[in-house]
Amino acid sequence: MQLKSKILCFSTLFILFFNSTLISQIRSDTMNYYPKTIFYSVFVQSFYDSNNNGIGDINGITQKLDYLSNLGIGCIWLLPVHPSPTYHKYDITNYYEINKDYGTLNDFHNLVSEAHKRNIKIIIDLVVNHTSSEHPWFKEAIKSPENPYRDYYVWSSDTAVINKNPWQWHNVSEVSGEFSSEEKYYGFFWKTMPDLNYDNPKVREEIKNIGRFWLQTMNIDGFRLDAIRFIYPEEEKEKNYQWWQEFREAMNLDRPGFFMVSEVWGVDTIVAPFLHKGVHASFNFDLSFGIEKILKEEKDFGLIDTLLKIRSLYKTYSNDFTDAIFLKNHDQDRILSVLNNDKEKAKLAASILFTLPGAPFIYYGEEIGMLGKKPDEYIREPFLWDKPGFDKGQTSWEKPEYSTYENVKPLSVQKSENNSIYTHYKKLINFRNNSKALTLGKLELIGLKNDSLLSFYRIYGREKLLIIHNLTKTPVTLAGDFFQNKKYFLIFPNDYKNSELGNMSKIQPFKTLIFKQK
Repeated sequence: MQLKSKILCFSTLFILFFNSTLISQIRSDTMNYYPKTIFYSVFVQSFYDSNNNGIGDINGITQKLDYLSNLGIGCIWLLPVHPSPTYHKYDITNYYEINKDYGTLNDFHNLVSEAHKRNIKIIIDLVVNHTSSEHPWFKEAIKSPENPYRDYYVWSSDTAVINKNPWQWHNVSEVSGEFSSEEKYYGFFWKTMPDLNYDNPKVREEIKNIGRFWLQTMNIDGFRLDAIRFIYPEEEKEKNYQWWQEFREAMNLDRPGFFMVSEVWGVDTIVAPFLHKGVHASFNFDLSFGIEKILKEEKDFGLIDTLLKIRSLYKTYSNDFTDAIFLKNHDQDRILSVLNNDKEKAKLAASILFTLPGAPFIYYGEEIGMLGKKPDEYIREPFLWDKPGFDKGQTSWEKPEYSTYENVKPLSVQKSENNSIYTHYKKLINFRNNSKALTLGKLELIGLKNDSLLSFYRIYGREKLLIIHNLTKTPVTLAGDFFQNKKYFLIFPNDYKNSELGNMSKIQPFKTLIFKQK
């Protein structure tokens, strides 16, 4: 082989090795970053208003980045920010723009830049199961069966097919008078949300281009994927898994280390297959409902054993999955309302969340105990920053029904109170962020036979933590044979006079104790 050829061959091998090593490093960094990160979910419209029009906006979030940083947040998930005819914006008319009430692409780019300066990542809701019926693609599609965009959506005139799910098939006349035919279009959620046709390669490429735009041009860090279970019907679920694998692979080529967490309403066996080379994480609804159950009934029903089984199942599909754990989200009644406004139980819910493995997601306002019950507008009410009239950035697009000043103390008041929900969240998040056992450690059962307590180990290397939550309204005695000949010292909270477990006879109602084994 000539010298020049050898040099070229060596250079090519070096570049390939360097690139693969770099990608492996990025992948490793991603695997370590997100499981130890606290996420914060923001409904932009209700968060903070920067231009005094009553509607929260992108610049408002930028102004509150220091608040989120001080709280200990490592990643912000923005609910839909694209143009849309509805307040919730889960029916998009333009994937390449920002809703005009929220600001501009320049505003968004500045938000991402300022967030990154504070080591905060940004992910956005990507709603691609369907578009709005006002999207230009659909407006073209309904003009005639021969229109090039017709096949961007799902159509049928087969009565047998339509009659299987008649409420999900819609006449064009329901949304427009431009064209009518025997064919109906499929809209799983609603007539104004026509489903996209992923059997069309052009649709797949459109969605990939949208992903590339936000990852590359706008420099975001990933996506929260809406309704991924419904891209294809249940009888074609294998195509569903294949599509998300294809999307992940395409995005990885352009942005190694990007992150995507999915919404899959369903039990663990439904969630798990999406983790195989597809999404990096999925929300653990089983755990959310489990935490609610034990708090309501003040009794453990094997929550840790169930969680271990879920995580074991997930591991059979992916070695590097991230479990997205949460209390409640934007589609559910708020946790404090679910717990009948019992603030001590709400604080205990947070204590449980932040001591379990996975990436915890906070729904905005949870940290100040916001209230809310469906319909959805009332679980997306304005964040309360300060006393009435003291903060020009308070949003006013909606008159709150639940999170009023009479029912919820604003952040400015809670910051000065040692026993407030906010102070509890801040202490917990700070403690968790500084503990490798809580962020990256494994979960183990404890042989403590007392269903009034939720107890478990978190272990990382030589660090072994014992976590005990009292689920009841009465003190529970800790001393017993289980703790003999073991040395545990209290590390959270730090307001006990004697920190050795053997000298602590009771754990108070709805309280959490974290011990470190010496």
